Parts: sequence; structure tokens; C-alpha cells
Amino acid sequence: MVSTTRRKHNWLTVMAAVLAFLLVIGATALVLVERFMPEQEFLPQALVAMPRRVINETLAPVQRALTWAGDRVYRAAQNWKFRRILESEYNKLITENERLVYQSLLNDELEAKVIRLQGLMGEYEARESMNPVLASVTAKESGNWFSMFTINKGEADGLEQGMAVINEDGLIGVIYELTPRTANVVSIIDSRSSIGGLIESTRDQGIIKGTLGVEEAATCRMYYLPADVVPRPGDTVVTSGVMTTGVEQASVAEHMPKGLKIGVVRESTRHMDENKNYIVVEPYVDFMHLEEVLVLVYRADPESMPIADDGQMGYTPTQLDTPRPVPTIGKDAVENAGATPTPIARPNRLPESTAAPQGGAALDPDDLNYIDPDDLDYLDPDDLDYIDPTDLDPDDLNYISPADLDYPDSDEPEADASGAAAQ
Repeated sequence: MVSTTRRKHNWLTVMAAVLAFLLVIGATALVLVERFMPEQEFLPQALVAMPRRVINETLAPVQRALTWAGDRVYRAAQNWKFRRILESEYNKLITENERLVYQSLLNDELEAKVIRLQGLMGEYEARESMNPVLASVTAKESGNWFSMFTINKGEADGLEQGMAVINEDGLIGVIYELTPRTANVVSIIDSRSSIGGLIESTRDQGIIKGTLGVEEAATCRMYYLPADVVPRPGDTVVTSGVMTTGVEQASVAEHMPKGLKIGVVRESTRHMDENKNYIVVEPYVDFMHLEEVLVLVYRADPESMPIADDGQMGYTPTQLDTPRPVPTIGKDAVENAGATPTPIARPNRLPESTAAPQGGAALDPDDLNYIDPDDLDYLDPDDLDYIDPTDLDPDDLNYISPADLDYPDSDEPEADASGAAAQ
């Protein structure tokens, strides 16, 4: 039974294979006829075209699937390639944009530098006789203001201490320290600077000092003006070029030309305020923005320079060794409150020689009356009666009004006046 079924199955397989072979041979023959003999009339055209239609209908889904898959792969490859190209072009554009931005900033910087140098060039040509040297600021003190800064020129370039540093706006400061390749500059707004100034409209002279370091304002003050001079706000102040006697900055005047612009008078209230002995000067220079400067390699002839000596510049105060008066507070002081104070004698403080007053004759020392210190009676502090201040009742004290005191006349001897002032 099993063998019969197997033989039957094998026979069917062989028959199916033979039919499939014959079908393939027939289809191939029909395809060849359609291909090479399209005009034949032996076989119907429908029969000849049947294999092609069957094959097309059978393979069309597979072909569509393969076409879709190939299209997707192609598109993916194209997108990947496009992305790579796009990324490369994007990076190139970013690099180019950064280069152009840097170039634009550099052009702006160069344009600003050209404008600054054009201003300095005009000042350079105007000061050509003073041998100006162009320098750049390389360092400064911490803070907003260029009160003290360093430039890239030094002794090797012919610079010396005290030379003026300027720009197109006016005077900046002076050189105060040098190395072979660099120089330190102190500006006119620094409280450590001091130069001679001149009010252009009235020709009155004084000393210009900075305020930075004493107060926050970056301005200047002008001292030692004549007492009757009241400058007007807006008056121009320039350098005087005057050598001042008795001042350490006398060497500055040797290198400081006359007529350099300093600033304008901002306020002048000396006569309105008894304690104000100066005027405020607003500098022309912007001391928050300094980059390039000119150093004037200039030296004036000291013999031809005018000397300002009004009796104040060379005056040096001397501390006296007068004993400090000791007050007496107690019963005796209260009882003698209404009595005339007795002056305490002092030793003679007259100078050995007195300078002749301006425009007058010299005083003869033989005409002066000197007081012998041995003739004076000094008050011994050990003779004073001291009490404990905690035992005093303020209501029991009698205060002396300044209006009740008798002040000595100016014609009395100097010793008596000094003694009264001590009491």
C-alpha cells in the first residue's frame, strides 16, 4: 500500500516536471517568436503575447518592490551626501563669517587709530621744533583714570625726567621715572603733580595741582594766584613755562614749554568762601581714554627762563619750640575770671636777618628793640593748682566772653603780643 502511494506520488512529480518543462519551452518559444518574428501570421498574436503578459503580471509586484527599495536607498545615499556637502559648506561659511567679522573689527580699530593719529599728526607738525616723539600707552594704574601710566619709549629714545607728555587735546602730564625702553608718566590730575600755569586772558600765574588721590573728581586746582584776581569761568589755562624757586619740580620747568593747553576755569569762588584759596580747572584731555601720546624732547635755557618768586614759593615753615600753655581750672581760676590775664613771657623769636620788603628800603637791625630772654619771667607748671575735673559743677563755672578780653595793639612789643595770645 505504501509503495503504491509512493510510486503514484513519484509519477505525479515527474508529470508535473515534464509539464513545467514543456511550459517553459513553449513560453520561451513564444517569446522568441514575438521578439524576432513580430510580423508572422502562423500563430495568433494573442497566443504569442501571452507569455509576456503572464511574466509582466507575475513579476510586476516584485519589480515595484525592488524599485521602491532601490529608490529609498538612493534617496538615503543622496541625503547623506547632501548633508555632508551642506555641513562642509556651512562650516566654510561660518569660518568666512568669523574672518569677515574679525576683519571688520580690525578695520574699525584701524580707522579709529587713523583718526587719532591724524589728530596727533597735526600736533606733531605744530610742535616739530620741540622734537616730539610718538609713544603708545602700555600699562596704567588700576582704576578708571590714567593718573599714572607707562609708555613704550625711554632713555634710549632721548627722553628725560620732567619732559611734557601731550596729545591733540592738550597737556597730559610729565615723565617722572625712566628705564632704557619705557617711561612712567604722572598726569596733571594726580595729586602728586605740580606745574606752573597761566590764565591766558589775564596773564596771571599760579601752580596747577591735581586732585585725584585727594578726592574722587579728576580735576585740577590752581593755587598762589594774586589775592585780587577772580578768574572768569571758561577762561583758558595754559602752561607758564616759569621756573619756580624753592620747589622740587623746578626741573620740570626746564622741559615744559610755555603755552601748552591745560584746561578751562570751571569755577572761581575764592572771594565767596574764605577757606578756598584755589580755583578749579577742568582739563581738556580725556583721562579715561589714552592710547597714543607725544613726548616733547624740549629743554629751555635756564638762564633765559623767568623766575617766579613772590615770597611764598620759597617759604618753608619752621616749627617753634614754644612751651604749650597749661590751663588752670579750680577755685583760683573761678575767682580771677574777671581779672586781666597776665601774658606769659616767651623767648625772643625774631629772625637773625629780615629780607627787605618789595619796593621799600631795608630795615636797619640797630633800630630794632630786642628783648633779652633772661629778663623774662616764666611760669613754672609745678606752681599751678590742679583739681580733679570730676569735682567741678559746670553751673559753678564763670565763662569768659571773648568780647571782655583786652587784646594788645599791633604797636606793642612782639613778646607782649605773643604772651597775650598764649593766655
